[in-house]
Amino acid sequence: MKTLTLKYLPSLAFFYRYLRYRLALLLVVSILVGLLDGLGLAMFLPLLKFVADSGTQTTNESMGNLAFLLDGIRALGLQLTLTVVLLTMLVFFTLKGIAKWLESYLNVIYQQYFIRKVRVENIDALTHYSYQAFVTADAGAIQNTLSTEVERVVQAYRSYSQMLQQGIMILTYAGLAFLANPEFALLVLVGGVLSNFLFSILYKKTKQLSQLYVKSSHRFQGLLIQKVAFFKYLKATGRIQAYAQNLKEMVYGIEDSVRKMGVLDSIMAGVREPMMMAIVVATILVQIQLLGGSLSTIILSLLFFYRALSSVTGLQTSYNKFLSFSGSLTNMQHFIADLQQHRAPNGQAAFSGFDRAVQLNNMSFGYQADDLILKDLNFSLHRNETLALVGESGSGKTTLMNILSGLLQPTIGQMRVDGQNASDLDISSYQNRIGYITQEAVIFDDTVFNNVTFWAEKSEANLQRFWDALKKASIAEFVRMQPDAEDARLGNNGINLSGGQKQRISIARELYKEVDFLFMDEATSALDSETERAIQENIEQLKGQYTILIIAHRLSTIKNADRVVVLKQGRIDHVGTYEKLIAQSVSFKRMVELQEV
Repeated sequence: MKTLTLKYLPSLAFFYRYLRYRLALLLVVSILVGLLDGLGLAMFLPLLKFVADSGTQTTNESMGNLAFLLDGIRALGLQLTLTVVLLTMLVFFTLKGIAKWLESYLNVIYQQYFIRKVRVENIDALTHYSYQAFVTADAGAIQNTLSTEVERVVQAYRSYSQMLQQGIMILTYAGLAFLANPEFALLVLVGGVLSNFLFSILYKKTKQLSQLYVKSSHRFQGLLIQKVAFFKYLKATGRIQAYAQNLKEMVYGIEDSVRKMGVLDSIMAGVREPMMMAIVVATILVQIQLLGGSLSTIILSLLFFYRALSSVTGLQTSYNKFLSFSGSLTNMQHFIADLQQHRAPNGQAAFSGFDRAVQLNNMSFGYQADDLILKDLNFSLHRNETLALVGESGSGKTTLMNILSGLLQPTIGQMRVDGQNASDLDISSYQNRIGYITQEAVIFDDTVFNNVTFWAEKSEANLQRFWDALKKASIAEFVRMQPDAEDARLGNNGINLSGGQKQRISIARELYKEVDFLFMDEATSALDSETERAIQENIEQLKGQYTILIIAHRLSTIKNADRVVVLKQGRIDHVGTYEKLIAQSVSFKRMVELQEV
């Protein structure tokens, strides 16, 4: 059953995965609404008899198979009077109102439950997404799926649940209509099914437009992200207008897809009811003129079909809306599957602190197994050692740092931390002990305190740790001079700070964390010489207190490193002190000489 549902009803399977029994409960309540409404409508026939002739009572035959309603009233010891008929109708419609309230309430509650589950699952899946998969992923698709597409998936769920409920209502009314007059009901049903084929072409076109909309939105979000990221370059080079024109053309394309879907929806909305009424009229004529049917049971069946007609209209409207969002639903299913498929591997052993060394044993890595970036590396990073990685561009320095930080896993060989295979570690507990400082400092648009403490509670103990971290990073006095001190807002990407101040804030954040490792990926290469020298002095003060790994652009900044590893084409060329390498490594000496020119 599960396999068949996944194959033929993938959307239902997707929604059921989040809602489980809630989806079935919603449908049961919808059945109850339709049934109570139908029973209330059935009482109109006795009422019409009383209106036509106050002395005439409705016979069981005129009610068809719904005569059990009259039998039930009589079984209660009641006479079939006008008052009893009216009160019976009132009871049915009151109960229907209660069921309708419950249905609406559950719709709201379950919709919010669904969107919460989807968003939380996306957040968790992205949190555990493999970095190796992330670097090759489409950033625009990720951004668009996590923001715009989530809302469209909710719209898809809303349309789909309405479609299911309308379908249940149609089946309920159709069942009551069959009880009243099977021949008439069958004719109308056949006509309705045949008319639905006329809409199939429009449905197919709507689905195609929905998929085109999703692709265009992904591309637009990707370009928009890059416009913000590269705003300075685009503005300074005068290319921002050309880039903006490209974005505008994409906006026009997206708007055109939405407009076409709207046109198709309006066409179907306009022809739906006249077509159904034409079917009903033709069926009545066939039933009376050719089949000699009873007008009373036809009228009762017609009442049910009139109600069903609204549900048919609602179902077709909901279905077309669902198709317009179906591209987003398909995209979300693929997105979640991709995140889960590329979940970062994680062990169970908690990492409580660094004691001895990180070792690489015959370690090689490549994004593709037949195209290795790092090849057969063997070396150790010792506790409280300062180790520098140098080499030409493309030699594998950043990739090696990503391996050591647990972002990437070795393709061949092992990384061991204090003798334990890194693949057995709970990698997040290991990474919690790493301070990571990049060339482009990460500054959040928030206060200094929140940037450094990562939104910790502003307690006395945390404030003391905050100021200690700032002092170690030589940024405490600057912060104290701000009008709002630790509550000073830093602006978008630290727009209110200089490059050196940004890096010091970044260093303070990592020191607040109480780390074992400080990883610095060309952390000072984008700064002027004076600022770089000042930050280098800060780092020198931390030497021996932390295990420091540095990727250096300017080789003069690593003179005091305990060891320097020279990488060449993904292999270790030499390892030694700065002075030793100048004497022994031709490639390292040449790099130093070129920078001193």
